[in-house]
Amino acid sequence: MTTAAEMADRLQQVDRMFGIDKVLADRGKDLIEIYYEQSGPAYDRLLSASGAMHLALTMQGSEPRPEDYRAQPTRVVGMATNIGASRILELGCGKGFNATHVARALPDRAVLGTDLLPAHVETARRRAAQAGLSNLQFEIASFEDLPPHLTGFDLAFAVETLCYARDLDKVAQGLARALNPGGRVLIYDVHALTPPETWSAAMTQAVRLYETAMAVTRGFHAAGAWEAALERAGLAVRNVVDHSARVQPGLRQLESLGDRVVTDWKKRSAVTLAPRYMARNLIAALLGPHVYAVPEAGRDGPLAYQMIIAEKPRLRPGARTRAATPA
Repeated sequence: MTTAAEMADRLQQVDRMFGIDKVLADRGKDLIEIYYEQSGPAYDRLLSASGAMHLALTMQGSEPRPEDYRAQPTRVVGMATNIGASRILELGCGKGFNATHVARALPDRAVLGTDLLPAHVETARRRAAQAGLSNLQFEIASFEDLPPHLTGFDLAFAVETLCYARDLDKVAQGLARALNPGGRVLIYDVHALTPPETWSAAMTQAVRLYETAMAVTRGFHAAGAWEAALERAGLAVRNVVDHSARVQPGLRQLESLGDRVVTDWKKRSAVTLAPRYMARNLIAALLGPHVYAVPEAGRDGPLAYQMIIAEKPRLRPGARTRAATPA
């Protein structure tokens, strides 16, 4: 369990290096584009040279491995195979890591990755061309306003991107429209298990810093919010799995890297000279393991790393399709 003294020490470290009030002054601002523009090199060097931009999901043992970054897209491949999906859509594809893995594993299926940021799409297209993946395409598009021509998919997935969504119902309705009857939705993301008013003052500060450091400046959505939005859009939620324990090895590894920076004056100096939003990833590294709820590991934070699976009901014989009514 993270003790009050340990949390206070972490928060003091963040305050000395960044200024807590200065960081939290960015709450509510739209920082997504500048965050990813500045953080890209750090992701490539410290997280995954092949372009992963999400948490590692350690499915075996307690030590993180490079292949743990492929756990999420590997789950997508398994689901696509099980349901016979011929067209697959990724929302918020970043530089194409997940979509590329899926397309390479399923060369006879069509895979489309969408992202709001042109720089991400440009990089993803270049990497797909270099890999010779003719079944993989990328398109600039926002999941907040999914283009109407994006329909006829058997599987849609999103890995750590829907935390940025502002209108959950609109996104869910877009997904429902994009899917064929019987199609599935697979979501991996961080959610808040308990209401913020129940958190201690120190935990509230830690969570808000963790969110803001990753440009989730409006906070993570409450657990259950996506399930409710998907159901309102006419999709049936089939499963919700808590993988918080599985992200702990990777989070602890990042915390260890963060400690090396904090205890080395040369590295601390380098952080002060780095672009602001790249440097703030150190905040997420230092606080990450402490803000998740992992009872078996003695972690009592309020956040959870969850997988959500939903399905678009199949049409009954003679039934007509009916668009979901906007909430």
